[in-house]
Amino acid sequence: MKDNKIFRGFTIFFSILGLLVFLSVGFVFATNSSGLSSMLSVMGLIKAESLYTPHSDKMIEGATAGIVASLNDPYSKYLNKNQWQELKLQLNAEFGGIGVYVVEMEGGKLTIVSPIKGTPAARAGLKNGDIITKINGESAVGMNQDDAVQLMRGDPGTQLELSVFRTDDSKEYDFKIVREIINVPSVEDKIVSDIPLLGYIKLNQFHARSAQEIATSVNKMEDQKIKGLILDLRDNGGGDFDAALAIADIFLDKQEVVSVKDAKGVETVHNAGVGSYNAPLIVLVNKNSASASEILAGALQDNGRAVLVGEKTYGKGLVQTVYPLRDGGALKLTTQKYFTPKGTDINQIGINPDHVVTNPDKGNKDLQLERAIELLKQKTQ
Repeated sequence: MKDNKIFRGFTIFFSILGLLVFLSVGFVFATNSSGLSSMLSVMGLIKAESLYTPHSDKMIEGATAGIVASLNDPYSKYLNKNQWQELKLQLNAEFGGIGVYVVEMEGGKLTIVSPIKGTPAARAGLKNGDIITKINGESAVGMNQDDAVQLMRGDPGTQLELSVFRTDDSKEYDFKIVREIINVPSVEDKIVSDIPLLGYIKLNQFHARSAQEIATSVNKMEDQKIKGLILDLRDNGGGDFDAALAIADIFLDKQEVVSVKDAKGVETVHNAGVGSYNAPLIVLVNKNSASASEILAGALQDNGRAVLVGEKTYGKGLVQTVYPLRDGGALKLTTQKYFTPKGTDINQIGINPDHVVTNPDKGNKDLQLERAIELLKQKTQ
């Protein structure tokens, strides 16, 4: 008798579920009949008449990517299996490659920023600002950042052919670089002043180990009895949202870091824990400081914890969530907009530094860092 009740319950459940699915499909067809009819017609014509052999899996993948592209959101994207694996490698900060960060600049130019010290890219002579023109003989014009990075990654020991345009002398250079396992350190640190003793930490990206690396550098600096610290977020295009929150924990004391709102207007406020470093702090930013960099910089500025020096930031105030899919790929979807602790929406606007300083296009002089050191000396006197 009990088994019959269970069976009857399952039957009712799946009947209701089937009805809901049927009604949903019916609604989609009723409201989008012409579009769906066209799509089915196109698929049928390709199958029947195309000179080229169609592949159902590629057609479905293309349709899926097209649905996401219809959002006109540059940050939402369908990731195929290879692209999803690549993103996970980036967030875990270990992969086979040459050791460069790539940013998609205005006009779609794929630009190299901050070749990682000690990597094949740095040894070969690639420079910050080099514009990628070809990857393994394939033109990089119009190529998006994710596809370019995927082509540049590969098994250790394999060779990458890379062509770049160097704006300093308006010449193109060709490189043949052998890939290695790249353990990506997100942090570099050094002492930039002896009297008073001032520390400097450069954060290149936000990944799974970034918060621990920052904490290690800060502890090392404190052991040396530094009087103040410069945190360099220039040319940092962002990364892991949670890493930004964890790093903010180091510098803020139970203050708001960021608030986020979803499509339904539901707001979530993220607060810092008990901060471990409270000495004077200067943050360097520029036009390539984006996303997680802006979350951290905005939190430190709005809470009066740090002074910002440099240029207005990029202006990416959106949060993406990655949803793994059954085909091995994933959907990277913009799901939230974030606001600084003062409620400022910086999307497509950016964050204005407290002290605007522009570095010269040519030459090795770092006026932004010089100004940061000058201000930090004033704060520690």
